[in-house]
Amino acid sequence: LPTGLDWRNNGGNYVTPIRDQGSCGSCWAFATSAALESTTLISNQTPGVDLNLSEQVLVSCGNSGSCSGGYISTASDFFKNTGLPVETCYPYTATNGSCSSACPSWQSSAYRISSWQYVATSSPTVEGIKNALYNYGPLVTTMAVYQDFFSYHTGVYSYVSGSLAGYHAVLIVGYDDAGQYFIVKNSWGTWWGEAGYFRIAYSELNSVVGFGDWTIAYVGTAPGCSYNVSQPSPSTIAGSGGNGSINVNTSSGCPWTASSNATWISITSGVNGTGPGTVSFSASANPGSTSRTGTLRVAGQKMTVYQDPGVSC
Repeated sequence: LPTGLDWRNNGGNYVTPIRDQGSCGSCWAFATSAALESTTLISNQTPGVDLNLSEQVLVSCGNSGSCSGGYISTASDFFKNTGLPVETCYPYTATNGSCSSACPSWQSSAYRISSWQYVATSSPTVEGIKNALYNYGPLVTTMAVYQDFFSYHTGVYSYVSGSLAGYHAVLIVGYDDAGQYFIVKNSWGTWWGEAGYFRIAYSELNSVVGFGDWTIAYVGTAPGCSYNVSQPSPSTIAGSGGNGSINVNTSSGCPWTASSNATWISITSGVNGTGPGTVSFSASANPGSTSRTGTLRVAGQKMTVYQDPGVSC
């Protein structure tokens, strides 16, 4: 294993932005939804996309819990069997809400996982969690919250003092052996902690905090988002430079990104998108006397662009 891993910067950012559960005790919904979002980005190879799924659908329709707490295992079953639609289908209200308020036929566009499994149920180990992070991506886990955790601002947290306040579900997104800590995404907004994240010492796996107990890994996403990407048109650019385009065909609600791996190819539009779309690019003039090739990565697929040599008289 590498000595450090952060899924926010692991060949791209596969962690969606920090959310805020508000005054509703729905941490279980936010932690599991965040894992589903990350797993989808990893499976589709679409880093950097803000895939925002509806925690409210999980709270109101998932039979997994409420604003008084819930169960990450039952929520994970819901993701496997039913899935979650995007946030706009039922925006978060920080209340128990009603499933009838969700958009019609939301199940048809829901994001799902293929399966899930426990990484640990008790006596978690640092190596076990690190291995699962490396192989599967961000992990849902639980911890006991003591009073001193509320005043965390920065640094590596370890329990010092205060009484037990309750239990919490969060998302582990990385680790650092040099600092002996895990990197964790919380759901209390960006104002809390390190812009919404916190670092917690490896030692807290064996303290009263019980970090890492009941850790869950999601295994791939179920079929639902497939991508058909056309070859660049034109596939060969004149030596003097020119423009081209690539079409992305996919279902509505499926996210994708585009990036250039060549300094002479610039994406002019369609850096990211959701559903069917077009990526436009521009190639600068070839200063050399030989042809050259460059690649674009669109919706996780590698596209090759050829350019004729320049002409000097």
